[in-house]
Amino acid sequence: MALGLVGAAAATIALVSRDEDSRFAAGHGRATASPALPPALPPRTGGDISPFQGMGTWIDLYDTSWSSPRSAVAGMAARGVRTLYVETSNFNRPTAVVYPAKTERFVDAAHDAGMDVVAWYLPGFTDPELDLRMAIAAIRFRTARGDGFDAFGLDIESPEVRDPALRSARLVALSERLREAAGEYPLGAIIASPRGMERNRDYWPDFPYANIAGLYDVVLPMTYYSWRVSDLEGARSYTSKNIAIIRREVGTDQIPIHVIGGIADGSDDDETRGFVQAVREFGIIGASFYTYPLTAESEWPLLQQITANPVQTPALPAPFSATEMGNIPGGDTTHPHEVSYRTRGKTGLWDLRFDAFDVQAGEVQITVNWEPIATVAPGAAGAWTDAQSIPVPAFALVTDGPNVISFVAVGEAPTWGVRAVSLVKQETASATPSPS
Repeated sequence: MALGLVGAAAATIALVSRDEDSRFAAGHGRATASPALPPALPPRTGGDISPFQGMGTWIDLYDTSWSSPRSAVAGMAARGVRTLYVETSNFNRPTAVVYPAKTERFVDAAHDAGMDVVAWYLPGFTDPELDLRMAIAAIRFRTARGDGFDAFGLDIESPEVRDPALRSARLVALSERLREAAGEYPLGAIIASPRGMERNRDYWPDFPYANIAGLYDVVLPMTYYSWRVSDLEGARSYTSKNIAIIRREVGTDQIPIHVIGGIADGSDDDETRGFVQAVREFGIIGASFYTYPLTAESEWPLLQQITANPVQTPALPAPFSATEMGNIPGGDTTHPHEVSYRTRGKTGLWDLRFDAFDVQAGEVQITVNWEPIATVAPGAAGAWTDAQSIPVPAFALVTDGPNVISFVAVGEAPTWGVRAVSLVKQETASATPSPS
């Protein structure tokens, strides 16, 4: 794709830079005032999000995988990796692609294995022109046979510019200019942990979520729960909060999100399981672990449960009142793999009731709080069943927190669907079903 750098966005970032330089030397120190952000565009829709879907893994400039890119890619492919994220450079490096020959091997090997490759770059925001050149050089990178990166991610985290408002202004101006240059090329915003920014409000107050959502195709929060929490529930909760914060701040649950988990060597199997459960419950488009060499062998079967989803309507987790969902010809096709419902804590014995569409024998499993409890009975092809009722085992529901009930399709996105889901207390089975 031919890329050009012209227009209002270029003028904006140049003007911001000139104003800043006179009162904020090289981005260090405290400015007396900061430029206002431009109005945010509506959240971007319709872009190519496919490189960010499904399960991925990451390589940074310091990883051991650079010693043998083809061998590393073979290992990734064997473990089910769909997308490889490769760091090309950062603002402290003199070149846009630090290891060009080895980067070429990564790109070609990944494409040969059927994987997408996303370039990522860490800007410092102290030199916006440098950051822009570095990003565009990564997008333009080509191997000897003509292959390039399938998408680009901007790693938005550096505090080199200490004034957060000024940092935001430079970030937005750089992002506007990058989008203008890239056209429809897929761009991802790799952002610091939203929950972390809430906890440490001095780091990046008033982070420009809305501006980011209007310029990038996908938001990738760095959800490094291993630095913040421990155990399965801690990892699940921290991951869930990051997804919820992005949806809240952007103002829509239709924003494409790919969560980056880890740090891999700081996460045990239970914490990895909690991370994956949150990713599945919220039905986001994909997730990954940072980094590949640090991921334990025992974690890969858990990460392989991450599916490549479209943006889902309605977003998950859904209430029982949600409309029919699944992979239904002529109906909803945005939930091809799984549907999750969240309900309040429950005491006593309950029956789960629902209708199913075109489910064949063994095709859809039911889990309660991630424990399998039943398989949906088969029905006629292309038709809805009458209401089915399954008793929920007493051990499955919790009383002191939310319960997650999931319908999980087995195989590669079969035709299936579910609707009219409810919980009915067994001793009052004729009563009105529980609405939540």
